[in-house]
Amino acid sequence: MTYTGNGVQVYAQTQVSTTPSQQQLIVMAYDGILRFLDKGLKHLEAREFEAKHEALTRARDIIRELACTLNMEEGGEIARNLWNLYCFFMRKISETNLTNDPSHVTGIVPSIQELRSAWAELEIPEDDARAQAINRRVPAPQETGRLSVTG
Repeated sequence: MTYTGNGVQVYAQTQVSTTPSQQQLIVMAYDGILRFLDKGLKHLEAREFEAKHEALTRARDIIRELACTLNMEEGGEIARNLWNLYCFFMRKISETNLTNDPSHVTGIVPSIQELRSAWAELEIPEDDARAQAINRRVPAPQETGRLSVTG
């Protein structure tokens, strides 16, 4: 990219070239979930309960954001099934957080990994109406200040 002297134009071009697609944001969300679950389990093993709580809560918050983006009216059975899975995942994370029993989280990690892989492998054009029917939109972290998949 060449600098043309027009800062606004350069900024706009950078934004377009670096803005992830909806699908990429979903994959990033799953990466964040898995990262925070791993951190939570490591903190639990080290008996660092406050850090465990923080990491597991962040994983649960990301799942809640994914659940909130589901379009239940147009997403049909897929959206309902994802909703049920997300609720199940949040419940299991809460159980580990409350009981300090890692089996609740270790039991859901393979399913979350499978969902992440499925989203990563999909080849969906940005204007595909079917993809829009499943998810309204996953907000980028800087837009809401609520969803952060880094840590």
